[in-house]
This record gives sequence, structure tokens and C-alpha cells, in this order.
Amino acid sequence: MGLFDFLKPKSSKSEEMLARMRAKLFPKGEKDINAVTDAVLLIFNNITSRDEAQNIALKSVFISNWETPFELQHLKQHLSGYPSHRFTDQQVQEFYIYLGILRIATELMRKTPSEVVHDGNDWKVLD
Repeated sequence: MGLFDFLKPKSSKSEEMLARMRAKLFPKGEKDINAVTDAVLLIFNNITSRDEAQNIALKSVFISNWETPFELQHLKQHLSGYPSHRFTDQQVQEFYIYLGILRIATELMRKTPSEVVHDGNDWKVLD
């Protein structure tokens, strides 16, 4: 314990919970977060900045893991919070499929988001 540790603000329970969820969903940290951000940029044809794409990516992964069952309508509602962007139905559908593959890969196959890659027209999980 450092001499001035008492000056550091205490983290709230919600911050601690978010940190645990982030570590669980993105075990390789920035590498995984960047992979999902890159997927958002790819699916939505670079319609947004990288920072906003990362925001969309993080929140979408959290929601897709929180909502049971996670349905296309949940994603549409979430994305409607970004009114400056016009996402096509096809883009939203592909993002929904990607999030489903990501969830299967992480929960059932014990893979990380950076191990789900775009291969031509499809998403695949690396061996």
C-alpha cells in the first residue's frame, strides 16, 4: 500500500462489475476489443469513427451476452440510439449473426473475440 493510496477514489460496485464483465468478454484485452471494433467497421462499411465503432462494439457485446435470449429486435433497439447513422437491415442482420457467432465461440468453444475472423463472405472461428 502506497503512502497516498487513501487519496485515490474508491471504485464503485458497478465499475467493478463492468471491469469483471469486460475481462470475461475480452480476455485478451485490447486485442479482443480491437477485433470486435474492426468487425463493426467492416460490417457497417466504415460509416463511423473508430471511437464510436468501439463504443458500438463494446455495448453490443455486453447486451448480446446480457439479454437472454438475445433477439434481433434488441440489437435494432440498441442501434437506434445512434441516430446519426443509417444502418441497413442487411448490415444489422450481419452484425446480429456476428454477435451470435461470437457468443458461441466464447461460451462453447472457449475462444476469444480475436479468434473470430472474417473470411471472404463468412465469419469463422480459428482453430
